[in-house]
Amino acid sequence: MKSFVKRVGIGFGLLACIALMAMSVSAADGVDTSKEINIIGYLLGAAPAGMPEVIEQLNQKLKADINATMEIRYIGWGDFQSKYPLILAAGEDIDWIFTANWSFYFQQAAKGAFLEITDEMMQKYMPKHYAALNKVAYQQAKVNGKVYMIPTSTPDRKVPVMLIRGDLRKKYGVPEITKFADIEPYLEAIKKNEPGMMPMNLDSTYDIGFPFAALAQQNGDFFSDILYATGSGTGVVWGLEDPTGKLLYMLDEPVISQFKKAAVTMKSWYDKGYINKDVFANKVRSKDAFTQGKSAVAIGNSQDIQGTLSDAASKGWEIEIIPALNVNGHYVADPFINNGVALAATTENPERVLMALDLIMEDPTYNMLVYFGVEGKNYVIKDNKVALPEGVTADKNTYPPDAAGFWFTNKDQFPPLAEWTENYVAHRTAVREKGYLVNHPLAAFSANTENVKTEVSNLNQVMVQYYQPINVGMAKDIDAAFKTLDDKLKAAGVEKVRAEFQTQIDAYMQSLK
Repeated sequence: MKSFVKRVGIGFGLLACIALMAMSVSAADGVDTSKEINIIGYLLGAAPAGMPEVIEQLNQKLKADINATMEIRYIGWGDFQSKYPLILAAGEDIDWIFTANWSFYFQQAAKGAFLEITDEMMQKYMPKHYAALNKVAYQQAKVNGKVYMIPTSTPDRKVPVMLIRGDLRKKYGVPEITKFADIEPYLEAIKKNEPGMMPMNLDSTYDIGFPFAALAQQNGDFFSDILYATGSGTGVVWGLEDPTGKLLYMLDEPVISQFKKAAVTMKSWYDKGYINKDVFANKVRSKDAFTQGKSAVAIGNSQDIQGTLSDAASKGWEIEIIPALNVNGHYVADPFINNGVALAATTENPERVLMALDLIMEDPTYNMLVYFGVEGKNYVIKDNKVALPEGVTADKNTYPPDAAGFWFTNKDQFPPLAEWTENYVAHRTAVREKGYLVNHPLAAFSANTENVKTEVSNLNQVMVQYYQPINVGMAKDIDAAFKTLDDKLKAAGVEKVRAEFQTQIDAYMQSLK
């Protein structure tokens, strides 16, 4: 429009009339956008230093497209638990808020704090996002049969991975390793030839159960503890390849056979010195020890391992990535509701809010702006990659990628980052295109522990005391260790917990139909 006006020399008055007419006709038919509105949204964390300039450009775009402006406020992590519910309870000065299965979504939706989002609303006011969104996302977002959030179209695509030194593997004549179960010759070579390096230097938090789980799932299905995300687990698990949501006791078949086989291997590795003896005291993650040359294996996932790859590449090492998948080459996909947005039930302009979010989440120019900042100042596109402008370093960038809290945008639109190594780009492509990730209903399930909170607490303690030593290979007698674990879990109330959560899951699965 602007170039046409300039070319034919339309006067200011006529130009103003045309602009007003354009603002009154929106992307969603039947929405009157002639009145300018201000939209208030809440994100988590803290605003980057460059946020004001990003907001200025965002509002210029929103004003031109839907005659709206947006104000972004933040809930700091320190205030997250207390402030998030209070903002919604007050019901004032809020149109939308970040939400997720880990960020009060189910609790606040059940309380009526969020506006119901219907299929018709999405089609009319968020057509771009509606077209991009997997319909599984709506199933995951249901609360009592209704949807109260707008899930991301691109949840984090990640699988567990191990990194190894490919240069050392080749140096010592170890065959190529494509799965974790085949890694022992590499560990043996490192133990024999690299005295200053621990084959696997595990830490006490992230790494501790990883090798065991990777071995176990390569013998069969991937099993996830129903409460693993909130502690050390309960001994009650579900299987990725079973879509029914049936809960299993980890010491019953088919789980126990997989776990015992993994335990035998872990004990062998521990006894041979392939695993550090101070696992429970060690606070240094294997991926950090890896870049320091103190561990021959780095443990992480598709999202957090890139920095390790870049550090290793700068040292001239050749790194190989080994995904940890189940026997069918699968891993559980992150739920779509892991990042999303909800509209406050009190918002006075739901149509315009949805239109603004559609642009932010799916229009490439908006998407790049809110995620990477101002082009030329916070990022540039160079050789089809996102890079820092000349003279700008990562620590001086006023709007670092991913730092502003817009985690729900469409990440498939982003070019690779300049610092990504070639093998990391190839790995991300494989995760996206080779069918590694499988959606499962229970990935989005949130268990209510109120009726079994004492049992859950006791089970967590049992898992720490009796299961973790088996995990890292410390058990002197594997059969005896599992027998003791069985006795302790049953005494702590594992069957009561399984029955309680199975009842909840059955109702949840029914609500998805």
